[in-house]
Amino acid sequence: MRRVAHGAVWFPPEAERRVLELMKLQCSATRSAYQGIQKHGLSGNAVKKYVKRNYMADLNQRYIADACAAASGITHPSALFGGKRAWKELQTSTISKVEWGQRRNSRLYSRGDRTKGGNPNIRISGETILVNDPAQWGQWLAGSVYLPKKWSPDWSCYDARLLYRDGKFRLVLSWIEATPPIVTDRAKGIIGVDTNPEGLGVACLNSEGNLLSHRYETLQRIQFASEGRRDNDIRLAAKALVEKARSQQTPVALEKLNFAKKRGGSKKFRRMKSNFLHRKLIEAVTARALKEGVEVIEVHPAFSSILGNLKYTKMYALNRHTAAALVIGRRGLGFRERQDFTVTPEDESGGRLTLEGRGHSQTLSQKACSWLMNRFVRQSKPADLTGPDPAPGWKPGIGSSAGEIPVGESSTTTGRRGQRQHVVRR
Repeated sequence: MRRVAHGAVWFPPEAERRVLELMKLQCSATRSAYQGIQKHGLSGNAVKKYVKRNYMADLNQRYIADACAAASGITHPSALFGGKRAWKELQTSTISKVEWGQRRNSRLYSRGDRTKGGNPNIRISGETILVNDPAQWGQWLAGSVYLPKKWSPDWSCYDARLLYRDGKFRLVLSWIEATPPIVTDRAKGIIGVDTNPEGLGVACLNSEGNLLSHRYETLQRIQFASEGRRDNDIRLAAKALVEKARSQQTPVALEKLNFAKKRGGSKKFRRMKSNFLHRKLIEAVTARALKEGVEVIEVHPAFSSILGNLKYTKMYALNRHTAAALVIGRRGLGFRERQDFTVTPEDESGGRLTLEGRGHSQTLSQKACSWLMNRFVRQSKPADLTGPDPAPGWKPGIGSSAGEIPVGESSTTTGRRGQRQHVVRR
């Protein structure tokens, strides 16, 4: 498990100027290595030899090796160093060429090495930071560093990044810690989570997929507040959720959303997509869960809101978000929903089908309805979704499962087989 700590750094004026020069040199070496990889197809030691031709006189071998390592991690064939936003600001004269250059040359990176005292080029000793100056053998640039006391990095091997922005230095340390053991058990239940632009729907289930409790946490600031406040609210929500899961010793089931392929849409959807911090929510919960030894299960979220609305909103007096969280939690346990709603054609052609559940209905296309039935709904007999003529002898929504509350299903009747799920174990 990789941990990250952030700190602040101060240098005397002369040392500060030299550190900025080293940043400029290494960032330039990184861009040179990137060109060698992308344009000339170089790899391994060939990239280092390519960079050394122009930078060996100013940087030591370790600075060059770290620059090549950073460039090899950039897979985009036309990367824009400095950032797309800063480039547009330069084109519109919002920032000057000097500021643009600072954006492109604002970091110094050094990988950790256990054989080199933890880090060969950037070392931390108490409240002092030392940066290796390759201009003279054994010369170090000293400064002051502040790290929160809650962090205790592995000083035998740690990666260090010096960042410069708005006239201030920032330090980012990262190191590897042993992953804590999993303390949760699906036999004790699960917590299903439905993420939304304005909050979280949370449903606590027992091992048989029955609802124990539910709540909806409204997070209004994650839509409209500043970035720092939104990030703080996300971290607090993730902390509360994981602490509850740990206290109950139950895993957490999260939906795996992807808006990348969804283009266009209404103005409301585009605004929601722009403000929706789903990735940050999922990452915050996952990171916190990994730290606390809580298992995270990612499941396919398709039709979770529709099934929750058709089956559980009226039964348990839930809103659509907590009902979706209930469906997500059941999928995390491996359950598929029983079919206790009717399927009827919307018109004579049967182009669209209407699903009628407990006080609610939903209209879907034949393709969507067929995929819903085959992937997420357990049926005793196959459904015919091709038009007005149902399969002989089959009546949708009528049978032993119609109107039942989902309690105590055995593994032979829950439809666990074939249900795919992705379990995050780190």
